[in-house]
Order: sequence, then C-alpha cells, then structure tokens
Amino acid sequence: MPYAESVGAVRDLLDEGKIRMAGISNANPDQIRQANDILGGRLVSVQNQFSPAFRSSEPELGLCDELGIAFLPWSPLGGISRAGELGSTYAPFDRIAKAHGVSPQQVCLAWMLAKSPVVVPIPGSSRPETIRDSLAATDLELGAEELAQLDAV
Repeated sequence: MPYAESVGAVRDLLDEGKIRMAGISNANPDQIRQANDILGGRLVSVQNQFSPAFRSSEPELGLCDELGIAFLPWSPLGGISRAGELGSTYAPFDRIAKAHGVSPQQVCLAWMLAKSPVVVPIPGSSRPETIRDSLAATDLELGAEELAQLDAV
C-alpha cells in the first residue's frame, strides 16, 4: 500500500472522530513531512529507533523538534540484551555516570532528554528498580561539556 494512502486512512479516522491523535513509526524526514501534510498538521508523534549505537535518526529528531512533534526513541538503551552493557561499550556514558553517582543508563536517558523537549524515550523495563532509575533521568542535569562528550561517541 502506498505510504500516502495508509496515512490518508489515519486522516480519515481523525476526521471521523474515531481517534484523537495520530503517530507514525520508523519514518524518515520526507515521510514525516508527508504524513504531517496529509494529516493537516495533526501528526503528534514519531517513534523511531535511537540510542548511542543507533544515531541515524538524528535528522528525524531535529525535524520533530522543529515541528513540535513528539519524538519517541524506541530501544533507547540499545535493546534489552545490550542495556546492561551500555557503560562498558561506551566509556563516556560510564565515566559521566560515575561522576554523578548514577547508572550509565540514566545518563543515556538524560542525554536524550537534553536533546529536545519533544524527546520522550521509551526504555521499557521488567524490574521496579530499573523503572525508578529511568525515571530519575528526568532530574539528572548534564553540563554542556558532558553532552558534547556523549554526542561525540
């Protein structure tokens, strides 16, 4: 099915009042613009993969920031099998975490949140302690030099 046609079906659901909001997933900048146009400016979110290991969605994040559309990074810690290795795989995340007395995962989420107010990471968790750790990222303030080090990874 052509992309415009599938987004048009979502527009019809919005117009009919059957859904209140519309989001898309795994979209590139052209698709984001096209979807937002078809939806009459009513696109509210884009859910794309984004993590220290997968940064190719930076242009989409920037566009969402520009348009005021929520950007929902999925697998922000690198996936369930890699989240625990984040600090050992990416030394700056570990070094900054130690300096703040927090986990590398918390630093990762704080780094994402610092990129734009439209970023809403969806880390997922199966344990209460990791849920609390992820939530604490909203209070972790990273300095400009720290953010630059993380961006350079």
